[in-house]
Amino acid sequence: MTKIDLSGTWTLTCSKADFQAIPAQIPGDNCTALIEAGIASDPNIGFNERDIQWVRKYTWTWTRRVDVSKDFLKQKRIWLNVESFDTIGEIRINGKTAVTSRNMFCRIRQDVKEFLREGENTIEAIITPVEEYTTAVEEKLTFKLGAKSYFRFMPNLNLARKIQCQGGWDWGICMPVSGLYGEVYLEGSNGVWIEHAYTEQAHKPGECLLNVTAEIDSDFDGEQAVEFKFNGETKTVTAELRKGLNQVETSFTVKNPKLWYPAGYGEHPLYDLEVAADSCRIRKRIGLRDLKTVSHPDEHGICLYFQVNGIDIFAKGADWIPMDSRPQTYTRERYDRLLSDAVEANMNALRVWGGGLYENEDFYDLCDEKGILLWQDGMFACAHYPAIPEFLESVAQELNYQIKRLRDHASIALWCGDNECGQFLRSAGPKELPWTLNYDRFNQAVGKAVAAADKTRVFWPTSPCNSQWDASGWDDDSQGDMHFWKVWHSGAPFEEYYKIEPRFCSEFGFQAFPTQNTVDFYTQGKQRNVTSPLMEFHQRNNGGNSKIVEMFTRYFRLPATFEDFIYLSQVQQAVAIKTGVEFWRTLKPLCMGTIYWQLNDNWPVASWASLDFFGSWKQLHYHAKRFYAPVMAAAIRKTPETVEVRMSSDLGGAVRGELTLEVRGIEGEVRSSRKIKVDLAAYSAGVLETIPVSELSSAPDQEFLYLELQGECEGRSVCFTNECFLAKYKEYQMSEPGIRSRLYRDEQGVMHLALTAEKAAFYVLAEFRGIQAVFSDNSFTLLPDKPRDLTFRTDSDIPLETLEKALVIRHLQGCSQE
Repeated sequence: MTKIDLSGTWTLTCSKADFQAIPAQIPGDNCTALIEAGIASDPNIGFNERDIQWVRKYTWTWTRRVDVSKDFLKQKRIWLNVESFDTIGEIRINGKTAVTSRNMFCRIRQDVKEFLREGENTIEAIITPVEEYTTAVEEKLTFKLGAKSYFRFMPNLNLARKIQCQGGWDWGICMPVSGLYGEVYLEGSNGVWIEHAYTEQAHKPGECLLNVTAEIDSDFDGEQAVEFKFNGETKTVTAELRKGLNQVETSFTVKNPKLWYPAGYGEHPLYDLEVAADSCRIRKRIGLRDLKTVSHPDEHGICLYFQVNGIDIFAKGADWIPMDSRPQTYTRERYDRLLSDAVEANMNALRVWGGGLYENEDFYDLCDEKGILLWQDGMFACAHYPAIPEFLESVAQELNYQIKRLRDHASIALWCGDNECGQFLRSAGPKELPWTLNYDRFNQAVGKAVAAADKTRVFWPTSPCNSQWDASGWDDDSQGDMHFWKVWHSGAPFEEYYKIEPRFCSEFGFQAFPTQNTVDFYTQGKQRNVTSPLMEFHQRNNGGNSKIVEMFTRYFRLPATFEDFIYLSQVQQAVAIKTGVEFWRTLKPLCMGTIYWQLNDNWPVASWASLDFFGSWKQLHYHAKRFYAPVMAAAIRKTPETVEVRMSSDLGGAVRGELTLEVRGIEGEVRSSRKIKVDLAAYSAGVLETIPVSELSSAPDQEFLYLELQGECEGRSVCFTNECFLAKYKEYQMSEPGIRSRLYRDEQGVMHLALTAEKAAFYVLAEFRGIQAVFSDNSFTLLPDKPRDLTFRTDSDIPLETLEKALVIRHLQGCSQE
């Protein structure tokens, strides 16, 4: 096969009368081209999002010329390949329509030989306003379909197969992009094309049978040699092909395979697989693992968990959203940074949320390499989708392509139909019957398409769901997965987390502002006030900033300055999620998954994320590193009268040792202590001891608990520390801690920050103004008898003098009004 690469500089024009043509990169989008040409400003800054909304009203045309040789035209078929066409439009070659598109999640691969000629050819990609299309679709429907009000400027986006959050969300920018993404090229063929190659694994002790299927599109009837290579072995199958699509199969037996495990449970080895026919070749890396999604009735309701190689996995992670509003900006480096930060925070699972997109191969490859299990939603969210033939046919094509593209990734654990579309029926009111019938037809069609493309995984109809095709379990903690939002959306106190015992919580969250450096990026001057129009513009959840401040009044003293507001919002967010996760982890095996909302942002915004738009660690992410640690201990106050000392372990051996529980004065002095013996079985959790508060402290508003675990597991040291406050933070009279710091570089060139305190300091946060850094630990308690020596990394080598000038150390005592 021979290729003509179509990536590079095209000419972009617009139906707007006064628009002058500009250069544009393909793969790429119109908004990025406008920004690079100086016509539009960065929409992530200030109110600039408003100024780019005109883009969605016009037709955009990308044009380029390409020379095609006589020899190239001699090939039987010439394919035009576009991985993603966003979204409504057509591709013309020499003025004639060669391809039409209605679904950005379907790859375009079309024989366009008849439209080409020797010499110069003109190719145009024409993309029309999505609203024109969705309005026409809506007019054909017999009743109006419901959707959440997240689509700020682009109504009815649920009627188009486009990234749903491009229309805005309650954390997201409205970015009316259109364009062509991924590889774009012409390719000639005289024989065969491998459409897909995928595998199926059968495991037994000491052996894995790997069945390999190649889907081959042939130009002819006749024999074709197909070569399969795996694990150093080559097999050649001579297949009798028929013109059109064929399946060719073979198998490999792997003795004593190196098995793939999720992060924290083992290694993640990958094997090379190659399938070749004629000059077409597909290469993949395969992880061998025996994966099951377990869900069945039990004495508590209906369980849900993942099992890998016989080990029941507690899923620890967060929900993943698109990492930018412009797909052109997705790079392997950006994926790697976010995913590495997830693993560094001891996560082993992510849920790819259904309002975004099926990510590109780099994302899934990196998840395979890092041992991250993926709950993969279908790209449908918070709306109803039309169960009409043409829409369902497009969805079936989408799922067939995407699932066969992705199914060999060891990281993917489950296919889920959608995000909250089933739950959305609860708001149907008098429309309940037609909406229910429409959703049932739609969801059944999705399930059928998933099963046809991959029989090796469970199809989970929707999230939340009790596994019985019932999506009424939004707040049902006894069955399947749940989304628990009473704390944020309903304003319940953090202690509400103690009232539920979820089997698998796939969404729960609390908001905070992004890091100070990120806020500085999109604000200036008098805009730096949490109730300023700009700060509220970069807050997409109705009343979100008010909710943050209102919760301050319950637990904290009000912050003194704008920077203190930013800092304290992150403390509060961390406390909220820590409260839920620590309790739920100790319920294992009743609860087997905590996936908090959300890992990342797609623009600079106040949100539920633990990593902000620039990848900076909010305080929650440092706390996640601790509450998702392989062994975790916590003192939990389910009631005001008692403290439960609980533990959870993800290790494959017993944890034995001693836990010291100290009662300390609020300035850090030890007032009493007790020892608790630890002997916790592998992969287990439980309550070590229940203690009346009155037995621990006669003055709860003057004391806190400090836990220190010292133990071992299979010869390895196990250490963990934690705190428990016996009163609300605002009730304590905290003193200035007298923190001292020293920056230095060790002999290996590693940067350190040494910290000491005269009195206890809480939620100590180190950061550099204008410099992004990740510390080995942060947002922690600094005690006078326990100095800390932190390591940190920055994106570039920065002189110590510069770092010293930029260093800012914050703590709880220093942020509140006198």
